[in-house]
Amino acid sequence: MSNADFFPIERNRYFYGKLLTVRDFEVEQRYARQKSQLLNRLSFGAGVVCGLGVTAVDDTTLLIESGMALDYQGRMVVMEEPVLRKLQMLEGQEELQGQPAAYLCLRYDENDLEPVNAVGVDAGESRQFNMTREGCRVYLTAQPPEFRSLLEAQGQANICQLYASQELTLVLSVPEAVCAGEEFQIQVLVVKNEKTPPVHFRLEGECPFAESENGRLSLEFRESGEEKRRVYTASFQVKARQLSEMDSPLFPASGELDLELGSHHYKNYIEVDAKCRLCRDQEQLSAYIRSLDSLERRLRGRDLPVYLAKLELISSSGSMFLASVTNLPFRQTMGRESGGGRNGGLEGVTTSVRSLEYWQKPDVKTVYQPSTGSLHFDFGIPAPEQYDYAVAHGTVEMTMPGGLRVNSRIYSEEIAHGLGPGAVDIRLSLEFADRERDGETALIYGNSEIFKGKKAPATPPWAEAAALVYPQRGTMRIGLWLHDMVEGNRLTVHYFAQKPERDTSRILAQRKIGLTVTPEFARVSCGGSLQFQGEVTGSEDRQIHWSIREENGGAIDRNGVYRAPELPGTYEIIATANVDETVNASAFVIVE
Repeated sequence: MSNADFFPIERNRYFYGKLLTVRDFEVEQRYARQKSQLLNRLSFGAGVVCGLGVTAVDDTTLLIESGMALDYQGRMVVMEEPVLRKLQMLEGQEELQGQPAAYLCLRYDENDLEPVNAVGVDAGESRQFNMTREGCRVYLTAQPPEFRSLLEAQGQANICQLYASQELTLVLSVPEAVCAGEEFQIQVLVVKNEKTPPVHFRLEGECPFAESENGRLSLEFRESGEEKRRVYTASFQVKARQLSEMDSPLFPASGELDLELGSHHYKNYIEVDAKCRLCRDQEQLSAYIRSLDSLERRLRGRDLPVYLAKLELISSSGSMFLASVTNLPFRQTMGRESGGGRNGGLEGVTTSVRSLEYWQKPDVKTVYQPSTGSLHFDFGIPAPEQYDYAVAHGTVEMTMPGGLRVNSRIYSEEIAHGLGPGAVDIRLSLEFADRERDGETALIYGNSEIFKGKKAPATPPWAEAAALVYPQRGTMRIGLWLHDMVEGNRLTVHYFAQKPERDTSRILAQRKIGLTVTPEFARVSCGGSLQFQGEVTGSEDRQIHWSIREENGGAIDRNGVYRAPELPGTYEIIATANVDETVNASAFVIVE
């Protein structure tokens, strides 16, 4: 194997009278280093062992914590103390002008120290260095990783880039082997920028070894609006069919990628070069995985750096500023954070989040893949609860007292505010005729003293209003505090009452979710097929569940393809909206 850092492994053979030269001492050092680095790489992998977190101190400065990592040659990369650096002080910053994002990378580095005069060497080499210090190199690059090499070095297989642009990159990963009848995991790495709109994609095609209603596998992902990560993995749980001893690509006839990115819509057929072996049981699966495991595969990616952070940048007036920092975007961690090495424990833990309706209960699904030692958690998180508000408005006539009204207080009778029992929010305003606008009716909210003075645009009455609410009775009393004389015998007080509600059924009714099916009536011959189309309105969830009312009325798959029975008759096709099971529509087919 061609790897100058590991092979060939040679050691000194000592004997009496052996002449020891510089070469012999170098071999002595190299032997110990090779063994240590090879053991590190094969046993522990590569990535951050501890520390090395990256934070933004301000919009131009990064703080890198002290820590240690193992690189892809098994060498220890140590940062013995925290480092504070301006973006302009980091290597590679000159190439970032105008770039929306960059990666902060870490590599092993060493420097020669203590120059000394060398005696007895060739001309021109009279000066040598006495020591070599092992350290690290931290630099910036706008070049994204070579994802195939990066993911393969992390133990993933069947890497295929689905989509790549400046805003978004999608990279597919499929296991090399799965067990018949068991679930396995397909992953898509999502890499985006800060201003990238929420991602929605669907990858679909005919798959011979995955269970599905019509032989087509559909991988659909919709990013939650609350998602703040710039790099993450979308995982899909798929169940293998009860077959064995077969090798097949994920999509033999190519896959259809449908991508929505804000107003941008991309649709294309792509070749997915991801070949998978379907094994009959776990024993055969383990044997096949062991047959693939080799020294060459374990030592992949020897030239890869450790990506400490992904930086979102803002360029302005020839300068760069930090918008956000994503630590360890590609999960290059090990030890406590990764859960163990290849030879035992968990290879890694991944998570995904589904957005549920706010009235649905949160749930979590876990899938453990023995062949890869990975554990996946799929969290269903309800969206923030929606509130509806009932409102009421009315007026109360307040009769002024006779005589001197300065510093007087008057109160209304107990009246119903119209929203029934419960806590309500009351706002009050005073009605008055605005002399500056020819007596036009106006309402004053808050402290009317603000409008006192020669330059004030209006002359409202100098009075304050307050409400006393009785939640159990659904009533209130209104009080006025007159700070000065008020013209006339009455003041009109307007009240605006508001009450929050959580009436799910009423909110759902207001959403006006609709469902239509075409064709509504159709004829088909016995044993024939027919395509039904359904459209959901009023909801982002467009998924439809199809069924047939009659027990022997044929069959219909999840895509609306109906296959008629051999028995003539009239049958009802029922479509139900996934977002609300009470919303459905029917179509009728005459089989003749």
